Amino acid sequence: MKTSSDVTVVGAGPVGLLLACELALQGVRTTVLERLTTQADTIKAHMISGRTFDMLAMRGLGPAITAASEAETSRLAWYRASTGHFAGLFKLDGQDLVVLSQQALERVLEAHALELGVTIHRGVEVTSLDFDSDYVVGCDGGRSTVRKLAGIDFPGTGPSLTGYQAIVDLDGELDRGWNRTPTGVYASGPLQGRIMMIEYDGPPETREPTREVLEASLRRVSGRDVRITAVHTATVWTDNTRQAATYRRGNVLLAGDAAHVHSPFGGQGLNLGLHDALNLGWKLATGDSELIDTYTTERHPVAERVLRNTMAQVALTRPDPQARELYSLFSDLLELPEVRRRISAMVQGTDIRYETGCDHPLAGTFVPGLDLSAGLGTSIVLDGLEADVRPDGYISRITT
Repeated sequence: MKTSSDVTVVGAGPVGLLLACELALQGVRTTVLERLTTQADTIKAHMISGRTFDMLAMRGLGPAITAASEAETSRLAWYRASTGHFAGLFKLDGQDLVVLSQQALERVLEAHALELGVTIHRGVEVTSLDFDSDYVVGCDGGRSTVRKLAGIDFPGTGPSLTGYQAIVDLDGELDRGWNRTPTGVYASGPLQGRIMMIEYDGPPETREPTREVLEASLRRVSGRDVRITAVHTATVWTDNTRQAATYRRGNVLLAGDAAHVHSPFGGQGLNLGLHDALNLGWKLATGDSELIDTYTTERHPVAERVLRNTMAQVALTRPDPQARELYSLFSDLLELPEVRRRISAMVQGTDIRYETGCDHPLAGTFVPGLDLSAGLGTSIVLDGLEADVRPDGYISRITT
């Protein structure tokens, strides 16, 4: 399909929709192309970080997200007090997690995109790219067609485990929350009937797990005499860990899972992709090639750190005796306030600082609580000093 847009975004997941909103705020004609005809109902992320909420709230989306979160939180009373986790160690602090399924977030962002005049076409599959036309951004997931068509390398490590997530009807009892066992990891909740299993015996043999496959895995990992009587939705995942060598090749850019894939440990993937979109949108709208190049410069190291820490979490949760002792040691280390603060900030992304050329310690950091709903930057007074804030909420300069 040919479009007359200045930018075509491929993928109508939360990253693609948020990027489209960011571009539309800047007056860029934007079209979103989505292969699926309807929203996917597979199990995905069910929370966003406090930092992500702050960034979306600066665009005026706070009330809509809060309303959607409250509707979902009412079903998760026992989970409200949960902190963020690292390798299943629920000891992180300062997370301010917001309960919000990826599907609910997509609905909020799609409504916002349509209000801003974004055109969304569903049931459209991209099969080729025109490298001499307007910008194209691949937000089309880990198997990104856009990335492959652009010839962007995707190096990394292959899968070593099989993970399942499903919503089922269950006959039998499971311990709530995360549970490590001699054969792997399983979790129950926070939604009624939601289960997760991880077995460290190689990559998945199928992408469409049957009831029998899920039940056998659950019984092996939990050691419980449980039966799955019905499967409402199920997905399989692994720890395939890869990152695009560059996020830009000519007029083609990548964001979200198209740029980086990793295991879901720590719940960082959705937040990482949304922050990509907020970093890229205002830069791409300028058409300034040098500024657009800073998208890779700034965001590539951030994702690289997420890839490293998710690989570490996989290592910590393996069921072998050595990993179990390492897990125990790491649990003790997280009792130390300095360690806990550092890991918490890393997982939530609150310690990100972009290079600005300004020596002030706050330069390059995020400023929460600002109204940037117009998608423009602003100037503020910070500690008695004048500071320039970019459209994505990060300080670009402080006058000392």
